[in-house]
Parts: sequence; C-alpha cells; structure tokens
Amino acid sequence: VGDRLGGLIGAAPGQVVVTDTISVNLFKLVWAAFDALPGRRVLVTDAANFPSDRYVMEGAARIRKGQLRLVPSDPVHGVTVDDLAPYLADDVALVALSHVDYRSGAVADLSAITQRVQATGGFMLWALAHSAGSVPVNLDAIGADFAVGCTYKYLSAGPGAPGYLYVRRDL
Repeated sequence: VGDRLGGLIGAAPGQVVVTDTISVNLFKLVWAAFDALPGRRVLVTDAANFPSDRYVMEGAARIRKGQLRLVPSDPVHGVTVDDLAPYLADDVALVALSHVDYRSGAVADLSAITQRVQATGGFMLWALAHSAGSVPVNLDAIGADFAVGCTYKYLSAGPGAPGYLYVRRDL
C-alpha cells in the first residue's frame, strides 16, 4: 500500500509506510532526526503551522531537552526560504513545514527550502496532509528527507483512516 501511495507523492518503492496517524508519524521522525544528529538539539517549524504539528514538535523538543524555533510567516504567502534562513544554524536537527498552508492554500517551494535546510546539515520533513492528492508532489526529485501525511482528506479514505510516513531510501 505504501508503494502505491508513493506513486502519488513521487516516492520510489520501499520508502512509504502506511501506519498510525500524522501526529504519531511526525513524532517518530522527529525522534529519529534527534537520534541521527545527536549534537543538534533544535527543531524549526512555522509559527502558524497546523496546531497539532506544533504541539508534537514542542513535546518532542521538551522530552529530548531541545528547543523549538517558530518562524513567523505571511499567512497568505506561507513560509519562504528568506523567512526560514535566520532560523537555520548548525544546531538544527530538523525543519518541519506544511507543503500547503491549511488556512490559505499557499504552496511552499519544496525544492528551494529542502536544499537550504540540507545545506546547513539538518533534515527536512514535509507535512503533506493538504497537498497529497491535490497538488503535485515529487519527494524523490527534490531529495526530501522525510514526509508525513494522512489519507483521509484529498485521498478520500475518510475519518479514522491511517496516515503515512516517507523516509528517503539512503536514510
């Protein structure tokens, strides 16, 4: 099932697992980023990101004795590379952003933001709840590290349907 869903988000077979909820999957991947980059204690997300995503990241940062940095952004245009740049440093383990802003429909530049985050040595995680099935996504082509999503919105699975996570093959 993960491989079939992977075709919708530009992921080669073996990189997508359908399991749990978006929140649980986000927590798992935040935890994995901290484990993979033990010297880095900072998470970064948009101050206007989906509330439950912020809560998960805040809780994980607290448990791991880290910090959550919130990036202010324009509610109509979403997060840009320029918005994000001042919040990136060599202490950032993971940046997690929504591809499509749930309030305005603003679409983030997957490729440019991913490249900028990876240039600092941190991981990039994309939340695809409002994009998978509604706008083009090609995770492999942009070199995304991680992604999470749900199947109940634009993939029409309905309430209670499982979420999914993506991990780039080499990770």
